[in-house]
Amino acid sequence: MLSILCLLSLAAPAHAQDADTFELSSAIEAFPTTELDSGWWPEEGPVRVRTVLFAEGLAALEMAGSSVVDDSGSTTEQQLIPEADGGELELNLSIIASLYVSLDVAGYTYEDVIHQEDVVLDASDVFEPFAFASDGGAELSFPMDPVELFSVAQDVFPLVEVVVTADLSPTAEVDYQTTVISSEWGDFTAAGQAVSITDGGSTELSGSGSLASTLTLLIQGHAEVCITWVDCYGDFNFDFPLDPIDHTEDISFDTVTVTHAVIDTDGPDTADGDDAAATPKESGCATVSTRPDSRLTLTLIFLALISIGRRRDDG
Repeated sequence: MLSILCLLSLAAPAHAQDADTFELSSAIEAFPTTELDSGWWPEEGPVRVRTVLFAEGLAALEMAGSSVVDDSGSTTEQQLIPEADGGELELNLSIIASLYVSLDVAGYTYEDVIHQEDVVLDASDVFEPFAFASDGGAELSFPMDPVELFSVAQDVFPLVEVVVTADLSPTAEVDYQTTVISSEWGDFTAAGQAVSITDGGSTELSGSGSLASTLTLLIQGHAEVCITWVDCYGDFNFDFPLDPIDHTEDISFDTVTVTHAVIDTDGPDTADGDDAAATPKESGCATVSTRPDSRLTLTLIFLALISIGRRRDDG
């Protein structure tokens, strides 16, 4: 009976998984500093307005997952498993807007900057990591609520007041793709991949990708100029759809380290004595350091069943 148990124990496949979590991160320029000029509105007239913007955007990208080493099969493999909703892109926009006014009314002429405003906007969106390029990447949209850009009531001459209000409506579209995530054991370029490894231990993970971004800014407002005891002029709405900012940036993620158990490819270590080799012999089973394949497993089970049948017949 003991020999049967030994055969069955040999037939049982080894199964072990070792996992370590990681997070890849990178900070990049989503939009370079760009000057946007609305031009004058209207092109001609006694009262005109114009805006000039300097806009830039930074993006912070994070992707979380687990490195899993599995030796339950005929080979030992590493896989990268994404964490659910473990990808996030945070966008930070910085805008400096200048308001120009031109007027030629009732003997008053003026053309200059009357106000400057700084606006900072933050938005974020999540995506399914790792958004490999071969799997289609991730398309992210950042519609943002309009924000007040100008609210100006200012004298440019004694008794001559300029009144301008305006809102800014930004929209950002981002197409993110991971090109590759690499360990010292192999490269991952699509979901569900596995690479064979032989040694285990610690390995560094690095990654690269690309970001294609478009930023659209719309300014809508109202303007008029009032001269005390005389009249108000202008009193018009303006609508400035500014040229979009398009930009593509390559990404390199900061390197991180994951740690796994060291794989013993030489079997039990007997260099320091007989303890490692003697342990299985104490139970009456021979020392075996190889993992049986599926055919050997079936053969051993079949022989064990025959042995059980014979014992029953002899009894």
